[in-house]
Amino acid sequence: MTERTMTDATANAIQEALNLARDNGHPTAEPLHLAATLFQKDDSIGARVCARAESSGTPSGGSGGPVDVNVVRRNLNRLLLKKPSQTPAPLESSPSSSLSQLLRTATAAAKANGDALVALDHLLAALYDDRTVRAELEGGGLTKKSA
Repeated sequence: MTERTMTDATANAIQEALNLARDNGHPTAEPLHLAATLFQKDDSIGARVCARAESSGTPSGGSGGPVDVNVVRRNLNRLLLKKPSQTPAPLESSPSSSLSQLLRTATAAAKANGDALVALDHLLAALYDDRTVRAELEGGGLTKKSA
């Protein structure tokens, strides 16, 4: 029997990221796939964080209200569509080295907080370590501090 290291929601999010990669013809799931999964639904952790976070403002320096989750989704989906795909699509996708590193970072953060299991908030915080995802989240107004 293996030791349980993550919540059911976290395991489901990782599986959904693998499925999203496969469905888009990507042989490996990257942090981008996980980010898209975490912001995908209206009741997702990403949508809830956007609703309560203050926007970092516009490039002109103005401050906004809550972060628009639809802007974040569009940014992430735009990047997904730019990724090269494989035809025929792979039967299964596997985690990329960058996604595996993100999971290790989230696990370390959970242990540092004294948490027994890796939760979705640990994954969301670890996404900011990926340069591409961080740029898209911040481009949508969601900074690590506000998340």
